[in-house]
Amino acid sequence: MFLKKQTAAVMFLLGISCAPLLAPGTANAIPAFSRQHKTECSTCHTIYPELNEFGDAFLKNGYVYPHKKEGAKGGAQGAEPGNEWSVISGLPQQLPVSLTASADLAYDEDAADGNKLDLSTRSITLQAGGSFRDLFGFFATYNLYSQGMQRASSLLNPANNTNVPPGNDPDLDELFLVWRQAFGSPVNVKVGRFEPKLSMWKKSNRILPVPSYASTTYRVGLSPFSSDATEDGVELNALLGNRLFVAAGVVDRNGQDREDGYGHISLKIGGTDLKGKEPEVDLEKDSVWDFLSVTLGGFGYWGQNGEFNANGVAQNLNNFRRIGAEADILYQRLHLKGSGSFGRDSNPEFASFDAVVDSKAYTLEGEYYLGAPVNLVPLFRYEYLNAGYGTIKRLTPAIAYSPLQNVRMSVEYTHSIAPEGTGNIAFASIAFSL
Repeated sequence: MFLKKQTAAVMFLLGISCAPLLAPGTANAIPAFSRQHKTECSTCHTIYPELNEFGDAFLKNGYVYPHKKEGAKGGAQGAEPGNEWSVISGLPQQLPVSLTASADLAYDEDAADGNKLDLSTRSITLQAGGSFRDLFGFFATYNLYSQGMQRASSLLNPANNTNVPPGNDPDLDELFLVWRQAFGSPVNVKVGRFEPKLSMWKKSNRILPVPSYASTTYRVGLSPFSSDATEDGVELNALLGNRLFVAAGVVDRNGQDREDGYGHISLKIGGTDLKGKEPEVDLEKDSVWDFLSVTLGGFGYWGQNGEFNANGVAQNLNNFRRIGAEADILYQRLHLKGSGSFGRDSNPEFASFDAVVDSKAYTLEGEYYLGAPVNLVPLFRYEYLNAGYGTIKRLTPAIAYSPLQNVRMSVEYTHSIAPEGTGNIAFASIAFSL
């Protein structure tokens, strides 16, 4: 059954009316990176938390401002008076900590428990990030508190989202250090717990974090693996020629006698390059590439997991792989994203006898930025998933609005078609970061 238009309108108005209660007292409450570099959130984000081209360059440069090449070697020379200690010690001038909080409302016409309207989902996440004298970048995410589960994430196979972690328990999600341009080479070394570089977009790099893209979050059987789950590992990545990004790494999975391996490659054509340099526009003879950028990417992951026995050793092993291809197209205010993933699991049910399962998932999303003074983004997402148990399709129109750069409100409606029937859920979310 489709949601009535009146219900969606009431939810949208409710979201707007609640915003002042959740927003910080002033617009100066901004996250750690913004404070550290004394710049606006919009320098790196379209509507937070989605990254724009410069934000993507900032991420790929290990959380150091692009073009800032000599900062790592500069010592106290050129430091502002009173800040010499910070440059000499390599410590950030301010404690680089941020908090992100969210509150969500879901309306499920077909809720199994009869609770059609659910306002019990909320979370607080602690984040820290920055750099030590531009030689090392660091990032950490810790889920301080969460309660409830977004109904939208329960439509299909388990799909993690950035608002509420699985289990609702406090947990370390990410903690890693990046050695930038190690030994003077273009190679960055990342060590710790992080999201292996497979997709071009991190799971937090989306206007709508709920539900996350089916192509990166789907799971098969009892296997806990998904492409955007955080894992303990070592990764080497590098920017080559300003527009080619490559990454490869190994993951140490508990209970296994071998490590998982993965690789990623992406190429950007047109637009701002991967070091944050904008294209030079010839006003007398413009080109379509002045306003158009196309990024193409591919990835592969090979791993093994299993069911743990009493000694913590995995048994009834499942060998799996994922191969994916993606495209990101930005033309002026129109942003298109496409992602596809193909997989094979040899024993995803961890049974005594292997039963191979092939899987595939696609996601297509179109966004249009209305921009200032109305920071509004309408978008539409289509997802297709077959994890070996029938085809599931999901259609999601949505609107996201950012009245302040660190406050985001969104309203979305998801219609899903699955073997067990159809589902319709409306979902509203308010989040802020400080």
